[in-house]
Amino acid sequence: MVWYVVPCFRPRDHCHPVLTEEARAFFSLLSEDLRTLERSLQAEGGSVSLRWSAEAMNLLKRMQVELVALFKRSPQLPAPSAAEEGWLDQFMRETAALLDFCNSLKCSLSAVRRYRMAADLVAHRFAAEDGGSMNESEFERLEKVRVDVGVPRATTKESTVVVGVGNGSIAAVMLAARATTASVSLILVSAVASPTPTTIDVVASGFPDQLRPFADTLRALTVRFREGVDVSGTRFVLAEHEAVESAVGDLRARVMAGDHNKEREGFLRSVVLLGTSSAELREGVEMFDAAVDEVFDVVVRGRKEMLGMFRDELLSM
Repeated sequence: MVWYVVPCFRPRDHCHPVLTEEARAFFSLLSEDLRTLERSLQAEGGSVSLRWSAEAMNLLKRMQVELVALFKRSPQLPAPSAAEEGWLDQFMRETAALLDFCNSLKCSLSAVRRYRMAADLVAHRFAAEDGGSMNESEFERLEKVRVDVGVPRATTKESTVVVGVGNGSIAAVMLAARATTASVSLILVSAVASPTPTTIDVVASGFPDQLRPFADTLRALTVRFREGVDVSGTRFVLAEHEAVESAVGDLRARVMAGDHNKEREGFLRSVVLLGTSSAELREGVEMFDAAVDEVFDVVVRGRKEMLGMFRDELLSM
């Protein structure tokens, strides 16, 4: 089992940020989006579907849009001290990590696509050739493609980030944005890229008292995901991928039993099931891929806007 700990965020000593009305609105909207995502995951029985994954990416997209808007409406952005990282440096570093995450997801989706295409080819060949000339080697080739989907990763260690006092609202919002991105990203990577069971934990003790309700909401989402993960580590968490795996296993068992001759009706049902599952996986991948592209575009646009704000700030000095 791989254990992930969402980075612990430690505000500077005696930091009790006074949230502005706009910051409170940001937290309210983000918390409601997280609750909606958690309820959606519960409705799916804890398994992560590509539709749910697209919803999660849409949450990150909305959060980035609201974060940039809040920066732009802020009358005066906090100036860093000698011991602190500036707001622009924080924003650029965190959004660069989000762009890397999007690229990683795109690579993982390419592997899922290859597996889906291989499974679809098996279904078409069995349907066209009635299974008579097909054998175990077809499934062995498919298994080699399937293995490439899983991407092993090292355990993410806990880290601490010191959040400056400066503008309390900005510091608190940046804190929440990073925690949300880290939690949602780890859930999606676990579901899309790796069959390894993953435990994700939110260190709520690292948040100021005012942000505890938000931290509890974020933690509820990660707990819901953890409850739905198979502890055996023998299956993928992604629902559509599981459906294809199950259909492949069923068809393989029938071929090995010679059902293409003895149980013709059951054999054809298995072929149709594999084709249907493959089509659903294709639709889900396309939906999720589009959501990833949207997040990438929003982040790039936000980075350009922030650099423009910083340039204007320098010119006004």
